[in-house]
Amino acid sequence: MTIAIEDLLKCPDDIPALPFYVSKILEAINDPEAGIDDIANFISKDIGLTTKVLKLVNSPYFGLPAKVTTISHSLNIIGLRPIGSLVLASTLMSEFKEIPENYVTMESFWSHSIASGIAAKEICKIKRLKKGESLYIAGIIHDIGSLVIYKKYPEKSKEVLTQCNEYGKNLIDTEQELLGFDHAQLGAAMIEKWNLPKLIQETTEFHHQPLNAPTYKEESAIVNLADYIIHSNQLGSSGELLGTDLDKDVLKFLGLSMDEMALISENTIQSFDEIYKALKNS
Repeated sequence: MTIAIEDLLKCPDDIPALPFYVSKILEAINDPEAGIDDIANFISKDIGLTTKVLKLVNSPYFGLPAKVTTISHSLNIIGLRPIGSLVLASTLMSEFKEIPENYVTMESFWSHSIASGIAAKEICKIKRLKKGESLYIAGIIHDIGSLVIYKKYPEKSKEVLTQCNEYGKNLIDTEQELLGFDHAQLGAAMIEKWNLPKLIQETTEFHHQPLNAPTYKEESAIVNLADYIIHSNQLGSSGELLGTDLDKDVLKFLGLSMDEMALISENTIQSFDEIYKALKNS
């Protein structure tokens, strides 16, 4: 059975378009000239989006001393990038919420995804990189292709996961063998269709083979390592029970010690519950 990714991309029921407001917010995040007032006015025109943003901002994750009641105040206190990242995460959770739960539950899948985003952001903090919000998004979205595979090809998904989880086969190789493509390739194609930044596309495509990434090698390595940290801490599951092995070449490439890895894990676990609850309820 060989499936063309191009054919999948033509199916709106399987790969919906991102809402217009998400595209606009992401454009602003990547535009250094974007003004907060302009974005605040844009968000305020949409009641549903305004409600979503205010719920996120007033959640325990941010721990603000007083309730925030306006979008402009939210953006000035929290910043455009963190809010935009959270809105995208919440939107993806809403758009992709139905898969056969005998493979993986949505609760478990999004737990894994959100935790991976947090871990990627924590790695950036340790390394003092100013890419935390972009890699937070990359961490969340890296397995998005798997959701489409689970929904569109449930029997093949079962076969793939059985071979991986019971016989220890490699996920990417097994998907290529049984489908003709893998979830990383599909996810990257989806991200390109959504016109998300090239960094997000490449980190998704190469999150299992980060040192092969042509442009964003460091960023892909961070997502790979975040994925390993989340699997090792058993924060949710993307379906593959054995998870990602620690690639010592990736660890060496990023220049991280095992003590720093332990600190990243600790900080990720502390942040996870609050932010996941905030996103679920938004």
